[in-house]
Amino acid sequence: MDSFELAYVMCVAFVTAVINGFIGVGGGFLPAVFLAPVIGIKSLLPMLSVMLLISNFSRSWINRTDFHKRAFLHIAIPATPMVFLGSYFYSVLEPRMISLFLGVVILSSIPIRRWAKSREIKTSPVVLSCVGGLFGFLCGSAVGPGMLLIPFMLGFGLTPVNFVATLAVIASFTNVARVASFSSLGLIDMDLLIIGVLGGLATIPGNILGRKILKKLKVGAHTLLVDIVTLGGGLNFIWIAFR
Repeated sequence: MDSFELAYVMCVAFVTAVINGFIGVGGGFLPAVFLAPVIGIKSLLPMLSVMLLISNFSRSWINRTDFHKRAFLHIAIPATPMVFLGSYFYSVLEPRMISLFLGVVILSSIPIRRWAKSREIKTSPVVLSCVGGLFGFLCGSAVGPGMLLIPFMLGFGLTPVNFVATLAVIASFTNVARVASFSSLGLIDMDLLIIGVLGGLATIPGNILGRKILKKLKVGAHTLLVDIVTLGGGLNFIWIAFR
């Protein structure tokens, strides 16, 4: 990768971190949309795992005062081991199938979230843990699974600010598992590690700026923004799969 491409990766990392900082999701699939042509589909998720590990740790610290411990435990405990199973699934897929799978996962989160919102579901600890296991599998095999958690975490009593803070901590743990899993499968070499670290460092100021925007954002605007970025990201991967 030349210096221009590396600068492009860092710019994408910063801008998408700002967006992720105030909507709480999109930290994986937004950079994936713009970095797939540069990184390649097969190397995309392993590199993003490194970048998002740094990004989510910094976002966890920035939003630490709004962290919801109970929701975190119910999701992170079942999610973390499931990451390894999802990572193996990702490693055996062909690039075209990876793109299709990513697109389907991202797009499916919109109707699921809207259905759950229309029913005004109240999430029990058991349901939250079951969803956490599914989230963990998708963390290992796709980008954008945080979308699936929105209705269940909000149904557990979290506000949008709590959601952003808590999901950042959950994502930190799942990305540790993801990096360990992809490394053991030989999918992270030194070049991808360096790119991921530099991209991760570029997300830190983006997370700080996103936090400031989050504090001023209304709930309705937050929901609309989530849907817009979800639709665009999902359609992009479907297009890559069939082009």
